[in-house]
Amino acid sequence: MPLASGTQLGPYEITSPLGAGGMGEVYRAKDTRLGREVAIKVLPQHLSSNPEIRARFEREAKAVSSLNHPNVCTLHDVGRQGDTDYLVMELIEGETLAQRLAKGALPLADVLRIGGQIADALDRAHRAGVSHRDLKPGNVMLTKSGAKLMDFGLARATGLGRPGEMTSSPTVAAPLTAEGTILGTFQYMAPEQLEGRESDARADLWAFGCVLYEMATGKRAFEGATQASLISAIMRDAPRPAAELMPTTPPALDHLIRMCLVKDPDERIQTAHDVRLQLRWIGEGSSAGAAPVATMKRPRIAWTGWIVGALGVALALFALLALRHGDDARVMRTIVTPPEGALFLFGGDNAGPPVISPDGKRVAFVAVDDRGGASIWLRDLASLKAEPIPGTESATYPFWSPDGHSLGFFADLKLKRVDIDTRQVMAICPAPGGRGGTWSASGVIVFSPDYRTALQQVSAMGGTPQPATTLASSKQTTHRWPHFLPDGKHLLYYAGNHDDVGGQENSVWVASLDGKENRTLVPCATDAQYAGGYLFYVQDSVLIARPFDPRKAEFTGEPRPTADRVQFDPSTWKANVSVTEKGVLVYQPTGGTQGSEIQIRDRSGKLLRKVAEVGNHFAVRLSHDGKRIAYSSQLTPSGDIFVYDIERGAARRLTTGDEDEDVPLFSPDGRWIAYTKNVATTHQPGDYAVMVMASDGGPGRTVLKADKEDLWPVDWSADGRKLLVGSGNWNTTLADRLGVASADGTGSIQWLDTGTKNLSFARISHDGRFIAYGVVSGGQPQVFIAPAPGTGDGSRIQISPHGGVLPQWGPGDRELVYWRSDGTIVSVPLAARSMQPGAETPLFRVLLRPGYSTLDMAADGATFVVNTLASEGAAPIVVVSNWTQELPKP
Repeated sequence: MPLASGTQLGPYEITSPLGAGGMGEVYRAKDTRLGREVAIKVLPQHLSSNPEIRARFEREAKAVSSLNHPNVCTLHDVGRQGDTDYLVMELIEGETLAQRLAKGALPLADVLRIGGQIADALDRAHRAGVSHRDLKPGNVMLTKSGAKLMDFGLARATGLGRPGEMTSSPTVAAPLTAEGTILGTFQYMAPEQLEGRESDARADLWAFGCVLYEMATGKRAFEGATQASLISAIMRDAPRPAAELMPTTPPALDHLIRMCLVKDPDERIQTAHDVRLQLRWIGEGSSAGAAPVATMKRPRIAWTGWIVGALGVALALFALLALRHGDDARVMRTIVTPPEGALFLFGGDNAGPPVISPDGKRVAFVAVDDRGGASIWLRDLASLKAEPIPGTESATYPFWSPDGHSLGFFADLKLKRVDIDTRQVMAICPAPGGRGGTWSASGVIVFSPDYRTALQQVSAMGGTPQPATTLASSKQTTHRWPHFLPDGKHLLYYAGNHDDVGGQENSVWVASLDGKENRTLVPCATDAQYAGGYLFYVQDSVLIARPFDPRKAEFTGEPRPTADRVQFDPSTWKANVSVTEKGVLVYQPTGGTQGSEIQIRDRSGKLLRKVAEVGNHFAVRLSHDGKRIAYSSQLTPSGDIFVYDIERGAARRLTTGDEDEDVPLFSPDGRWIAYTKNVATTHQPGDYAVMVMASDGGPGRTVLKADKEDLWPVDWSADGRKLLVGSGNWNTTLADRLGVASADGTGSIQWLDTGTKNLSFARISHDGRFIAYGVVSGGQPQVFIAPAPGTGDGSRIQISPHGGVLPQWGPGDRELVYWRSDGTIVSVPLAARSMQPGAETPLFRVLLRPGYSTLDMAADGATFVVNTLASEGAAPIVVVSNWTQELPKP
């Protein structure tokens, strides 16, 4: 029977059960001598009388004690108390791989990383003469320090077993012929084990192939309605290729899995060492990812590194020749994974989908890490590593110069350019919220300066922008994603209508810079690009190539669907694809989820709950009683307000119109929500007003509106009487001014004297006497505290010594918490009355999505709501060379 809390096993005191399996029960315990927590595995007493099983138990102790590896669970001790045998092992915190797989397939980077760690652990065990014999997702623990291989309950020293030994395995809880009960262990057993034949370390490689397949696809390699049909499938069938279930699976990974799952162990890949090297090679992201994995009849450990290196060089040369020979070469695909420790940022208003250089040799994209936030990264396809470009922090929507030596982008409310060789950054002209640009050979840049404007043109060396297109006011609210045709005088662009996102006016247009031509080409849900005689655009995620004459700007044939399915962002009408005349195409395939995820965490950073699904979320705010979260999210190009009930675990959408609504915040009593809404159609500052509606939904009413500046709510005073508001151009999410107004909209706004513009998120102290706010101009963002209007002399105090944004007042206003650009949330104590800051204390790190209000703290300072970047299973970048060879023939 289970051991009760307080039971003593030698010097170990049982505290609670952890789980049970075929080989025993596992408990959390305390080592009373050393004062540390451990895990104790106990052999059930009803099995202790079986000499064979007890011998297996002793074998587990000897097997594990012979291993010393960071990816193998450490054995501390072994003992016997009366008739009870037990093992003492390290207590591992985390979740099992089986628990993680219940959520679906892993991102490719995680598959390669975790797979490499498991293979490394197996390699160490096999070199010590130990086979695991029960490798499965439930025996792999995922921890902060990496994967841990656990439970050598079936392990045996190589050469000590007997044929037929598997049939008496203690993990088999029912006869093999039993109907309706399928044990997970069977799904990872090699054919030789199921047949009762002698098995060795190569059976672990079969099981590893099953685990790797499941990580990559989210599906088990072999299935069956009964144990008999499952065993039949293992003995006779081959699983579907991983690439069919997850198209972004690199061919080399697919091939490696198949080599692990060869029925005949003599024909199977032979060593875990070779498997580990292959996974590392695939993870390097070179064109070698498209190569087959060599089948090795016998271990060739000493030569494998040289073979892999030589093959990589050969493939690199082949890829280079393919690019030089153009149409005479075969189609090749290469995977580009996110930089280590970073996430792609391809969707939303702060995004930067991948763009290929005109010569097809480099890819630029926006990614976010916890060192510098969002910036442009550059990956030379002849290299294995991407590098961030200094000076491009907070950049969006990069685009190439025609010579490939410079990149244009948007940052700090400006259109900018960076020289790739010198890394010099230069501002060109104002662009508060850019939505794409294109650069001609004559040195003209056509760009969209804001999210509700027509296109403008400007010299690439800077100057005063001039109109390039004019909005048809009745049907269009935006022109964006321009793309020059080869003559440099005509361009494609996307025209959209925020007020009718599904209407026919949402389409691709062609225009000339002299204004003589401006007409619709094709109704479409995304932007379009021209290359090699084809117009490329995305329809229902399918990449379409349609023959196109760029001189006449006319189609010359019918649309040709390609085999590629491309991720696109319906909230911006942007497809994550880029194509060049040199025959190179880059895109992000569909699959997985990406955007941001709203989470609740405690003060140590521990995840307490996930709120809503991953999506295009922006502002988050916690109610004063901590029971609800208000947030804004984009399902279309316009935002809407949602409220999540934490106790019920359900979200409710409060706004459904075509107007843009954002930055919700609760009144202190939780009855009302203030937010900003686009209430006009002038497409100029002044369109956005402060609104208030009931927190359970209903019509909103305008509280504050200005004629020539947008207004949005920033905070609500603790007594419910005042609103802190920002003013300026809402699309920039930076305020020109911060002011305090009556919550009912009466009276004038009292403005805070900050001495500068570009003000970010702010909060009112609980006593109403101070305002904490961020300033992002003049280099590194910083957090300041200033007296509220009418309560002091207007002097301000800098709180953040190393930069910061999103300040939050702690209980009693004796603490200020904020987020640094290195990803750390820190706490700073404040002196009473003077507000003088103490030293920073790091709390935890989190990768926040760029935005205005992505962090909130509970009134007691114990929990946080964060809007963190997420890319669960999101696809990497695919690079296709010689794409013309694969286009459908007319």
